[in-house]
Amino acid sequence: MQSYILGNIKRIIFESDTGPYKVGIFKVKETNDEEYKEYVNKVIGFTGSFNEINFEVDYKFYGKMVNHPKYGIQFNVETYEITVPTDVDSLIIYLSSGLFKGIGVTLAKKIVDKYKTDTINIIKNDYEKLLLIKGMTDKKAKMLHDKIVENEIIQDLVIKLNTIGFNVKEALDLISFYGLSLMSIIEENIYKLNDIISFDKLDLIYLKDHDELSKIRIKALIEHVINLMCYESGDTLIEKEELFLRLKKYFKSTFTIDIFISHINELLDEKRLFELNNLVTLMNFYKTEKFIYTEINRINNLRNIIGEEKLNNFISIYEKENKITFNQEQIDAIKGSIINNFYIITGGPGTGKTTIIKAIVDYFLDVGKVKENDIALLAPTGRSAKRMSESVNLNASTIHKFLKWNKETSKFQIDEYNKTHEKIIIVDEASMIDIFLFSSLLKGIKLNAKLILIGDANQLPSIGPGDVLNDLLHLNNIKCKSLNVIYRVKKGSNISFLADDIKNKKLFDKIENYDDFKFIESNDDNISIYLKNICENFKKSKINIDNFQILVPMYKGQNGIDNLNIMLSDIFNPKEEKYQIGDKFYKEKDKVIQLVNDIDNNVFNGDIGYIKEIRKENNKTIITIDYMGNLVQYTNGEFDKFNLAYAISIHKSQGSEYDNVVIILARSFRRMFYNKLIYTAVTRAKSSLYIIGSLDSFNQSIKTLYADNRNTYLKHV
Repeated sequence: MQSYILGNIKRIIFESDTGPYKVGIFKVKETNDEEYKEYVNKVIGFTGSFNEINFEVDYKFYGKMVNHPKYGIQFNVETYEITVPTDVDSLIIYLSSGLFKGIGVTLAKKIVDKYKTDTINIIKNDYEKLLLIKGMTDKKAKMLHDKIVENEIIQDLVIKLNTIGFNVKEALDLISFYGLSLMSIIEENIYKLNDIISFDKLDLIYLKDHDELSKIRIKALIEHVINLMCYESGDTLIEKEELFLRLKKYFKSTFTIDIFISHINELLDEKRLFELNNLVTLMNFYKTEKFIYTEINRINNLRNIIGEEKLNNFISIYEKENKITFNQEQIDAIKGSIINNFYIITGGPGTGKTTIIKAIVDYFLDVGKVKENDIALLAPTGRSAKRMSESVNLNASTIHKFLKWNKETSKFQIDEYNKTHEKIIIVDEASMIDIFLFSSLLKGIKLNAKLILIGDANQLPSIGPGDVLNDLLHLNNIKCKSLNVIYRVKKGSNISFLADDIKNKKLFDKIENYDDFKFIESNDDNISIYLKNICENFKKSKINIDNFQILVPMYKGQNGIDNLNIMLSDIFNPKEEKYQIGDKFYKEKDKVIQLVNDIDNNVFNGDIGYIKEIRKENNKTIITIDYMGNLVQYTNGEFDKFNLAYAISIHKSQGSEYDNVVIILARSFRRMFYNKLIYTAVTRAKSSLYIIGSLDSFNQSIKTLYADNRNTYLKHV
């Protein structure tokens, strides 16, 4: 028999902002466990996940008592139920407790006076009789009935789910998402709960009572593994042979090629998979890329009739007024963007992409008579949007903010049913956009909107599936311009030329050092010594830390991001009091990076900020971070949303530029080295660049072409 304690909750001392987890104080009235008898009529702590808390009713907690090294005796609640009272006084308290809106003490007393200890039975089974009581309405009587029945169903459901293998938090999350039809979904196919519960957890539960070669499991595994492989590789089409070999690892018994093919065919017949040339993908991936192809062709077929003379006059006047001279590539890019309804401009650093964006915007504002609020300047990250806004002198935003991402529903509020009004959409850093974000953008913009994509096709592709920018560049009939002439950054700058060499796969026997670029040959053990020396010299020169960035391929290891950040925090932010948050330490004034998009707080993945304050309040730690004037607060359960940012990953740096950059190329990172990664890292630097590592690591990065050949549907159409 499972141990329980019965009593009532006195107060809550902590509750998670991101889930139902709570810590509180509990007064024990009775228990069925001899070991717990000593706690009867005493107050103890408890922890667990709860749907909602009411202080006026009794709870029966099932679980176990533990002795926490810091907080003492606590009862860990595995599951619970609200104990419906049976005596008249308790019934009045229960009905007027706040669980039932609109039922106060007076009305509760009238109900209990009439029906005594049969009150709950009447409410559940014959609630129309409540209308005999003065002050009772149809709405209130029905609400009482529905709420009591719902509470019983939820309690029973939580217990059932707990028996199956879900903890209370998971059970409450499932009930909240799927409602009371949850058990029928589980009975039909438990893997459908994958929106809320991890596949691995569902698989463990399923295998308790089912054969590992069951049809339901094999089909679910095929879909799950395809999804995994797409997100790991960036591909949107997976080779069948690779898929089969990956699937075999999930089976202890023999999983044959015949079993694999038969289930693949069933999924194809059910339209859950799509097949192309012995490659397969989920139907959702296929439909997304198919929509992109169809929609881009539709937009591309729209034309703007603008005379050549008008464009030449604009460019001539613009060059004089702004004291610049465009080369022929840049002129072609400006004209192409204005004439075509869909256009792509691609080029590396120093080729003038930002200058061209400003010229295009100025044309539409001055000559095209377009209003500012009819132009949308967009970028994948907050930092790249800010840079775009500053250079063009017009408001810019992230794509997520533009499409109004709702984190509660995990959907965009701007979509095909609620489109934006903007006439001209210009998207910078387009190489970072995956198929799902790009599809959402296409759905959200008006049908006759002009769409211009700006990006560097040689940079890292998106973290998510697809290779949108490169794929679109190779579609037939798509108008685009590649910028190749380098002007940047200042006279004598060699960073852009190094980036060009990397792009062209040039290998080095030795590397010359220049005023703005230095390569420091080092083994892994000495990297941190060289880095510390560089950082201390930069600090003495009073550089702006916001424009100084260390870029590292990996988080873990001797020279990984996490380890280096500890050293770097002490260099750039010494003698401040440290606060332990989980397994990391933070200090006020520390430089940090946001790791996830948070539309509500207007802070996005990759944004850099500084810790303004760390304080304790009601047993909660509250950290306030300043993101360029935008103050965002974090509390318990939210500290995984940011990390120290003296050193960050190269992926996180994409979309940003810094005056001074240091790149770490430790040999231990070799499996991460490839051309687009080192190219992206180098092109983050504007004024000075240091690379610390081995020459063979650098050359390996240049010659490894991983991520150059993502397998996508758009490449095949």
